Amino acid sequence: MKAISDPIPVLTEDTHVPEEPAILDAVFRMVPDALISIDLEGRIKMFNPAAERIFGRSRASVQGQPVELLIPERMRPGHQDAQQRFANTGGETRMMGLRRIKGLRADGLEIDLEGYICHVNTPQGHCSLATLLDVTARVHAETQLQHSRAQLADLTRKLMMQERVLVKRMAQVLHDQLGQTLAAIRMCHETIASLHMTGEPDEYGRLQERMGTLIGQAIAQVRQVLLDIRPPLLEKQGLSVALDNELRNRAQGAPHIDISIQVPPKLEAMRWPPEVEYAAFMVVREAVENALRHSRASAISVDLSGGALSLRITVTDNGIGIPEGSGMQVGHLGILGMQERAQAVAASVKCGPGSNSGTRVTFHWQGLS
Repeated sequence: MKAISDPIPVLTEDTHVPEEPAILDAVFRMVPDALISIDLEGRIKMFNPAAERIFGRSRASVQGQPVELLIPERMRPGHQDAQQRFANTGGETRMMGLRRIKGLRADGLEIDLEGYICHVNTPQGHCSLATLLDVTARVHAETQLQHSRAQLADLTRKLMMQERVLVKRMAQVLHDQLGQTLAAIRMCHETIASLHMTGEPDEYGRLQERMGTLIGQAIAQVRQVLLDIRPPLLEKQGLSVALDNELRNRAQGAPHIDISIQVPPKLEAMRWPPEVEYAAFMVVREAVENALRHSRASAISVDLSGGALSLRITVTDNGIGIPEGSGMQVGHLGILGMQERAQAVAASVKCGPGSNSGTRVTFHWQGLS
């Protein structure tokens, strides 16, 4: 049996046509692709079982009907012109349409088809024979693949942009803070060395104390950069401990705001995949930072729930909330960044109003059993 990609030979008056109707009928019924013959007036003459299945129509219902019955209405004028040109040229077998054409099922659903058409000369006269393959599922899969690739490319571009922002921020910290601190340490060291030679003990002691302070400051700045990149407690003791420590540190810098975390006892020592824990931690950090900067809230709460194969974290504040209808479009609140972190681990982030007031941000991850 010829594949759909193989051209269908043109049958001429010299071509031998099987005399046994039973053989021709068996072939007509067995082929997996739709076979449809059309007379010069564009009316359907033959319609095999595969065509009945693809178009959801019986052979009896289409017999003698215009072939446009099988085509979406918006495409019928163009099809009539193309059909007439093909009938007039008597051309060779060719692919129908630009690789793919649209079909119309009896239930009104449009389908994607690939097919060939050729002229056939029979004792009863001239007609056109079309063979069609339903490729709707393949087209849908290709479209989904293209969409996924576009999303992945866009996500990669945004992650690269975020990486550049992070590198720039680290460079600024190292240059503006740590660099200046180390320069001050060097100056103190050089001054101490000169004072040691001139013998001024009081000034010598003061500079020694100053240099000790600067060294401590430099160490703290380095640790802060490392904490911003990867919280050490997250790897060593898990998500709940790292979040508790993060919120305690935030509470020290905002004593007027009640910052709390609720973790069920069964989740206190629970561990999830490292990439999920990291994404969840960074989403919570961003959500809390947004609440501290923009919400004017007096209370911020973080709630953990889930199990070994699921994780849900909700960050709620009682502040002014976000503008109605803004949803995921509030770019200055870093919502897009939270969403991208979640998508990278097959999780989701939703942002909306709280139950009474304020804002609620929810991170949800569901693992595979």
